[in-house]
Amino acid sequence: MKALISPCEARRLILAHLPPIPTIACPIDKCAGRILQETVKADRPLPPFNRSMMDGYAIRAAEITLTDTFSIRAHISAGSPAQVLNDKLGSCAEIMTGAVVPSGADCIVPYETTELLSDSRIRLLIPAEHFSGSCIHPAGSDHPANETLLNEKTRLGAREIAIAATCGYSQLQVSKIPAIAIVSTGDELVDVDVTPAPHQIRRSNDLSIDTALSNAKLSATTRTHLPDDIILSKIKLAELISSNTFVIISGGISMGKKDCIPTALDELGLVNHFHGVKQKPGKPFGFWSSADCAVFTLPGNPLSTLVALHHYVIPAIEHAMGAPEKHSTHSVQLVDPIKTRDDITVFLPVQLGANNTARSNPAQNSGDLVRILHSDGYITLPPTIKGTYPAEQCFEFFQWL
Repeated sequence: MKALISPCEARRLILAHLPPIPTIACPIDKCAGRILQETVKADRPLPPFNRSMMDGYAIRAAEITLTDTFSIRAHISAGSPAQVLNDKLGSCAEIMTGAVVPSGADCIVPYETTELLSDSRIRLLIPAEHFSGSCIHPAGSDHPANETLLNEKTRLGAREIAIAATCGYSQLQVSKIPAIAIVSTGDELVDVDVTPAPHQIRRSNDLSIDTALSNAKLSATTRTHLPDDIILSKIKLAELISSNTFVIISGGISMGKKDCIPTALDELGLVNHFHGVKQKPGKPFGFWSSADCAVFTLPGNPLSTLVALHHYVIPAIEHAMGAPEKHSTHSVQLVDPIKTRDDITVFLPVQLGANNTARSNPAQNSGDLVRILHSDGYITLPPTIKGTYPAEQCFEFFQWL
């Protein structure tokens, strides 16, 4: 294993050696969660016409001082073509919310402010309440034509998709979802549906990684398992590296005699940027790359796998796709003082409390699967010579996916 580096240096090296992600044209109904790679502009003013904001009657505001009764000369529903208001004094048009305000009208009087005198005649109850522009959403008042509404590198959610659709984008230029392979290693692992022998355990890290990727709007194209065999590992890894943009490996990367993954990657010609980070858990975490593939090697213990995945791997994949840098959801305040180290960064599982507080909930060890369940996420404790972080100190909180 090489000399240990800091978490910051690890992230820097990862981001500097990520493979390119191509841009593709994607139908808009398949773009949810993807990263936009073009600007979206208004193809016409928004709104595109003077829009009625209420159900009621369209009138000429100047006539309010002349009469308080109006004759209904037309009926205008949303989606009907623009009309012209009758030019006789006291004319009005019944109009629905969202309809085009008729030419000549400059005021919408809501139903509830009128009295219906007959099928064709109304009276204003309080004429002074109405004026030119009342209850009208003017054309172009939100955004002019050709204004940029969405910028590149925007993640497309419900609001963004609605804007693109409004502007007529039936397809969008987005980052391609990269092919991701998940690899678990170890002779001690068996499939979930197998009854393990006393010396065996069931595979779980690969499913944990797959689920976190899915929750991050990513997906694995392959999940496979490798035995602790250098020859078989090289054959399978060569195949995965040639057909995937990212390979995430759990286990087989420490100092044991059967931890053959680092050697296999080196012999396949990949560049090793680091192998070992000053952190707990997850010290053996490593990163290799070729021109077209990035390989993340995660320690096999469940907590180490989760931390490395959340702190390095998923942010790196999103960065390669052009996503804006993601920060923690919020900061939390420690309830109790926390002992820490002066030589390594500690990723500490915490349980959230009221008013943005957090209580440490460390696992008994990095293989303690069940204890992880009782934490909501983790905070990052940088090294400190003080030996302790005091209660009420604030730290960024990262939620488990």
